[in-house]
Amino acid sequence: MATRSPVGAMISAGFSIQNSSAGLVLPNIADTGPSEPSQEPSMSEVATLVKRYVERYNSNDVEGMLDCCADDVVFETITNPGGSIKLTGKDEMREVLEATTRAFRERRHEVIRIIVDGERAAAETVFSGVAAAELGQSIRLGEHISIRGATIFELRDGRLSRICDYS
Repeated sequence: MATRSPVGAMISAGFSIQNSSAGLVLPNIADTGPSEPSQEPSMSEVATLVKRYVERYNSNDVEGMLDCCADDVVFETITNPGGSIKLTGKDEMREVLEATTRAFRERRHEVIRIIVDGERAAAETVFSGVAAAELGQSIRLGEHISIRGATIFELRDGRLSRICDYS
């Protein structure tokens, strides 16, 4: 597998929700039944927002992705080796998201499994894409890449306040 460039490290910003033999992806919202009033968002609320974010990512809808996020969202990508990035706010995140839509002529995230706990969700993911340009010294134009990872989502006031990707 190729070593990723800084742009390659930023590609893990969103995910597609798909059923897989690996397990349950999202709860069926209709099956969650009545819930007690609570300060914490329900599992379906967190899962629904992650699903919306992922769908927008796979459609290259940068503004739609940002609509899912708090104004002061913290977006982190942690790679080993290769370094890390940390962005704060929608403006910084927009720049990275727009760059990644140009960096790959095809790109898709799949969530293999998602676990929700209160205001947090952890997702096991696979990114796949075809480079639209050379990305650093290791990824060539037209090269297909596939990267496994995990992402932690945190929710605040109905919006994603933190997205931290590990790959």
